[in-house]
Amino acid sequence: MGNSQSSLPRYYNADPSNDAPSHSLSGYLDLASSAMGASVVRASDEKFGVAENLIKAGAPAQSDAWVTRRHNPTADWAVVRLGSTGTIAGFDIDTRGLDGDQAAAVSIQGCLAPESATVDDDGDMSVEWEELLPKVEVSGNSRHQLALWAPTSATFSHVRITLHPDGGVARLRVYGTVVAEATEGECDLACATTGARVIAASNEQLGSKDNLILPGLSTDPSTQGWKTRRTHSPDHSDWAIVRLAEPGFLTRIAIDTRPYDGDQPVAASVQACYSELSNPERDAECFWYQIAPRTELNANELHELDVTLNDVPFSHIKLVVHPDGAIARLRAYGQRVQEVEVEAAREEAEAKAEAVLAAEIGFGDSTPASSSDAEDAAAAAAEPQATVEVVTAEAVEVVIKPRKSEDLAGVHRVKKSKRTEKPQLLSPGRPKKVKPKRSSEDSNEILAADQFSSRAGELIQSLTSPVPQRKRARTRSHAEDDTDEGSVNTADGKPKRSSRKSKSRSKTDA
Repeated sequence: MGNSQSSLPRYYNADPSNDAPSHSLSGYLDLASSAMGASVVRASDEKFGVAENLIKAGAPAQSDAWVTRRHNPTADWAVVRLGSTGTIAGFDIDTRGLDGDQAAAVSIQGCLAPESATVDDDGDMSVEWEELLPKVEVSGNSRHQLALWAPTSATFSHVRITLHPDGGVARLRVYGTVVAEATEGECDLACATTGARVIAASNEQLGSKDNLILPGLSTDPSTQGWKTRRTHSPDHSDWAIVRLAEPGFLTRIAIDTRPYDGDQPVAASVQACYSELSNPERDAECFWYQIAPRTELNANELHELDVTLNDVPFSHIKLVVHPDGAIARLRAYGQRVQEVEVEAAREEAEAKAEAVLAAEIGFGDSTPASSSDAEDAAAAAAEPQATVEVVTAEAVEVVIKPRKSEDLAGVHRVKKSKRTEKPQLLSPGRPKKVKPKRSSEDSNEILAADQFSSRAGELIQSLTSPVPQRKRARTRSHAEDDTDEGSVNTADGKPKRSSRKSKSRSKTDA
């Protein structure tokens, strides 16, 4: 299947049989799912079925579709705001439950627009639409899983599905990769909306592994959580591997069993590793570290575990449940390695800027900055000094006789003692210090110091503002992962790490 409007194909059928357990689109997220936060902005017609049915997470049932009225002279359309901005790899146009009521053909367009953008009566927005899928014929009661030959390089926030000329579509899946905006400070690195992915799981017979990282909680059984089959073996354990949105320094793990009561595992533990491959199981040099010990899990409860490891970055985490059961959501909070490196580079640039300015203006060990100290020392030397009497006699008792005001500059009389004591300074008080007037040269030195502060701020801003942030590594496709060399992890392997370059972060309260 290809694009009839071009000499080169734009897409292909990823699953012609409609029953393949996995295919080229299996490794991508559905950006147009309501579980991801997607919503329908506007539709041209909803006579026999609302457009919100398009983005439901579960499989369609009878009369569970977007269906428009007949005999449309032009075309019907619906605009969907994706749950997260991202690149697009393909689509699933699902007409199950529609046999004879489906649209004759479908096309899809996309754009990048603000969240507050509105849609006019013609289905247009303030930005231009880009064609993602040309007009393609669809059949009833089937799935059309159409993969683009290459994922888009541009990112999209909205898609528009157009029915030619009218009819119905049960579900619209938009498969792609999340491209999230970087956030400062602690964030959930294991959430789908930030770019995390569940790479593999030992079992997902009763609940999809992808539900672990969805935002929020759900009462829909199709998105409620990750649920494994019963094993009836106390020694058994199931696991799921999550690739974090970006490598980061983890602070806490949250395991949510809400709303499971009786379906939750007996206990759970968490491991972590650092690998440059999408699937660390293919990295022979990767080693798993246990960051959260086996912890008993209660029903219908959020369990938070402190895993603060300030100097150890991780790229993947593995949730291990004992022996089996259901987990609604898994969260891994921490700070991105990239953000920490940028902070360290900024601090280094600021220190370098201050050193450069200090050298330019002449502030140093032998600079005029110490002239005020010299003045104070000179003023102190010019002051009248108190009389000092060294005591080397026996101190039987101290006799202090009243004196007149003019005699207060004298010394108290002390009787001698056979014991030698260290010298003592006996003074009635220090005369008032008179500060010398500053000359014009002193004023110039003060002005130079003010200029240093002003110019330092300007130079620091110019040197630190353009500190570039490294671009996030391109998401690896499954085809690329298959070509990676490596085998199952061994205990002799050593993890690849990135050393932290900034000061330790304060522990975040749970």
